[in-house]
Amino acid sequence: MAEIWDLVDKDGKQVGIQWPRADHDNIPEGLYHPCVEVWVRVGDRLLVAHRHPDKSEGLKYDAPGGAVLAGESIPDGAVRELAEEVGIFTTPENLEFIGAVGAGRHYAVTYLLKLESLPELKLQPTEVIGYKLVSRAELDAMANQLCKNCKTRYLVYRDRLFY
Repeated sequence: MAEIWDLVDKDGKQVGIQWPRADHDNIPEGLYHPCVEVWVRVGDRLLVAHRHPDKSEGLKYDAPGGAVLAGESIPDGAVRELAEEVGIFTTPENLEFIGAVGAGRHYAVTYLLKLESLPELKLQPTEVIGYKLVSRAELDAMANQLCKNCKTRYLVYRDRLFY
């Protein structure tokens, strides 16, 4: 079944248009498909997922996340993506909103999930091949190993992620 998205405006508000992922390149100007990333912080470390080599920007590191599906709220999409990619189950109430930005064809929403300890992870084999828990200094040093958009948002939000 084809993946379908609800398009949003520059403020993340749904505009009543559904759009197929397969036609991603033709999203009308000024509209976006919502996507999410969830930074998981355990103590003073953040979880970064090692992307599968067959994915775009394969073998780079990223925060778990992905596209919000039609009919999902943005927080519900974040919860689903986190569970699918790394097997961490939570609720929208546990997510701390960090920021959102419309760029290109994406409306990227960033969340933080703070955990006391890291549960046993179950990686989605077609998406994630490994992970690391890294400190701020380690993540700063490996910034060039992050996916391009993830790196951009990390550099903007890092003080809020490591407060």
